Amino acid sequence: MTAGVLSERLRKSIHILMGGFALLLRYLPWWGAALLAGAAVVSNATWIPRLGGGSLMREGERDSLLKSGVWIYSLSILVLILMFPHDLEIVACAWGILAFGDGFATLAGKGIGGPRLPWNPQKTWAGSSMFLLAGTVGGAALWWWVAAEGSGSDPIPRIFLLSGCAALVCAAVESLSLKLNDNFSVPFLAVGIVFSLQRVEPGLWAEAAGALRGNFLLGAAVNLAFALTARALGAVSWSGVAAGLPVGMTIATFGGLPAFGVLAFFFLMGSAATRLGYLRKAERGIAQEQGGARGAAHALANCSVAAFLAFLAGSVSEPLRGALWLGFAASLATAACDTLGSEIGPLGRRQPFLITRLRRVPAGTPGAVSLLGTAAGGLGALLVGVAAAVLGVIPARWLGIVPAAALFGTMLESFLGATLEPRGLVESETINFINTLAGALAALAILRVIGAVP
Repeated sequence: MTAGVLSERLRKSIHILMGGFALLLRYLPWWGAALLAGAAVVSNATWIPRLGGGSLMREGERDSLLKSGVWIYSLSILVLILMFPHDLEIVACAWGILAFGDGFATLAGKGIGGPRLPWNPQKTWAGSSMFLLAGTVGGAALWWWVAAEGSGSDPIPRIFLLSGCAALVCAAVESLSLKLNDNFSVPFLAVGIVFSLQRVEPGLWAEAAGALRGNFLLGAAVNLAFALTARALGAVSWSGVAAGLPVGMTIATFGGLPAFGVLAFFFLMGSAATRLGYLRKAERGIAQEQGGARGAAHALANCSVAAFLAFLAGSVSEPLRGALWLGFAASLATAACDTLGSEIGPLGRRQPFLITRLRRVPAGTPGAVSLLGTAAGGLGALLVGVAAAVLGVIPARWLGIVPAAALFGTMLESFLGATLEPRGLVESETINFINTLAGALAALAILRVIGAVP
């Protein structure tokens, strides 16, 4: 056995053992837990890496704290405690999925081996399966333990179900070839999934069974015809069709044809912007690859947040339902804002400027923005909002929130592109997912500030 394998096994063994500290969340007040997590953040940035030497850190992790999995692990737990001080049981669940799911997945992948995932040869079916199993059990066990002292705790079957859903999503994301550190992506995805699914009211599905069934059947026909037409026109690849179908079906099932219409409008507008001046952009090496055909990565990065929000909106009562449909519209508007800005901005005569340094840079540089691109993006976001209002997905009085939230998400995307992408810490599609999520959350935050939702 090589030293590298031994080192990785040691790392993951410590990774798993650190999950044991989540047991303390049952006894500590949130601020006490935050203090301990803060101490871990400081320790992992200073003396612990020197104490553990190379056995605790992979090659390159000493260059920057942002590359250190040990430090990001503790920082993620601290941030989650501060974000959910009164829901420490779901923090414990996310911690369990991170510690046990991610940890045992690596040990199983390297120890058992076996067939590789077709979309990522670096991962194995054994590792991903172990992630799901260990993450579900570990997350559920820690959730139950921390919540045992509280009143109104969720029943054990529900705890296992929600922990399993979160572990499944995290296992799927962890299986992808992403540059984003999984010590960051896994816990935040897990806590977001659990927190969201806790609000779902399954009884509403029974009440609306007929409408959901009709939406599903009609949506299947329309979505399939739309996807195949887009493929025939070269707007998407076959992988884009495969990823776009479940996205479109989810939106059509829980939002009907009006919600699917908003998705279709966004797609048509983005595709038109991609085609605009394509030869000029191709000559400069900044055109969309594959002749402008969008693949699975693009579909999921730009639309998975909208699909999840559509599912949630169709599964909760008012006033949260209306707020989630606004988040749905804002998410697609953010994707439109980014797409139009990226596709139309480079057609201007002047070079864009880097958002962090305000200096001119070549078109296509991560984090570059221009007046033309920003204006085009803002207009595209507004048009998505108009489409959502006209189709009755959101009230007209909330129309102004959509472009405001979209511009916020897009500016965040430019900032991350200028700061993290050049360092190899994240790639563009991951940033696109983050900006659509940020746009949706910004819209919900605006609603909260103006008192439209409790």
